[in-house]
Amino acid sequence: MYLRAASIPGVGPLVERTVARPSESTASETLFSSVLEKAAANLTALDREMSQAQIDLVTGNARDMHTAVLSAEKASLALDLVISVRNKALEAYQEIMRMPI
Repeated sequence: MYLRAASIPGVGPLVERTVARPSESTASETLFSSVLEKAAANLTALDREMSQAQIDLVTGNARDMHTAVLSAEKASLALDLVISVRNKALEAYQEIMRMPI
């Protein structure tokens, strides 16, 4: 079976893996740090795309204004997603720290 993980709009999935049966062990596990690095790289790529589209629009090299607006919206949505995930992770950490031992 194939499951697609959460993705950043227009970029694709952050992690792709097949689901193994409970009795089988998977040899390759994705590290959490590599998922974060890939998300940061995707966010940086979207930011560069947005900057280039805006520069093309200002200099007159763009075909239309829609390309710049769409790339800016994609970058904005991706940043909102990253901020939401960060906030949820911090809330979870704070909740764990409040637990009595």
